[in-house]
Order: sequence, then structure tokens, then C-alpha cells
Amino acid sequence: MIDDTDQSTTETAETETDAETDADESVETQSTDEDIVVDLDSAAAYEQRVEELQETVAEQAERIDELEDLLLDLSVRAADDRGMGVCPECHGPVEKVTRWFGPTTIECRRCGETFHEY
Repeated sequence: MIDDTDQSTTETAETETDAETDADESVETQSTDEDIVVDLDSAAAYEQRVEELQETVAEQAERIDELEDLLLDLSVRAADDRGMGVCPECHGPVEKVTRWFGPTTIECRRCGETFHEY
């Protein structure tokens, strides 16, 4: 049979050994942590710059798609030979409108925006 006194002594010894091991590990971790220096401000600035660049790329991709659509539309209208342009807002036809009364204008037929008056 095992004595309660022997068992508690064994548990106390194991606890002390575990505490010493933990203390040794924490000392080793501290010395390792001292060797590694992380500049958090620099890392945060780097992440912010990456996000800004990703947003810029996304905006430019949208703009490129829009410009390609406008170029295609303009090419089709020029091939049609009616001398029409393309509205940058609604992508509708822009034509010279000659009036009997009032100024001659260049305007969008879809949205009505006037680009030039003669």
C-alpha cells in the first residue's frame, strides 16, 4: 500500500519539477524573443500600402473596361458613317443638332446633355 504522505510528497516533487521546467522554457523564450525585433509600425504601413495598391488596381481595371466599351461603341458608330460620338455618361449617341430657331448644339440623344453650342 502507498502511504498518503509518500503520494503527496511525490506530487509536490512533480509540481516543483514542472514549475522549474516551465521557468526554464520561459527564460529560453525570453532570450529568443529578445533576438527577434518586429517593427509593428512598419508592418502596418506595409499592409496599408498593399491595400491601397489593390484598390488602385481594381479602380484602374474598371476604368479600362469602361474605356474598352467606349472605344468599341465609337468604332461601330464611326463605321456607320453618321458622324456620331459617344456620351461619356450614358454611352448614348452624341450628334450635332441643327435647329431652325435657337442655337445649334452637340448633345446626347439619350440623356440630353449638351456638350457644345454654336
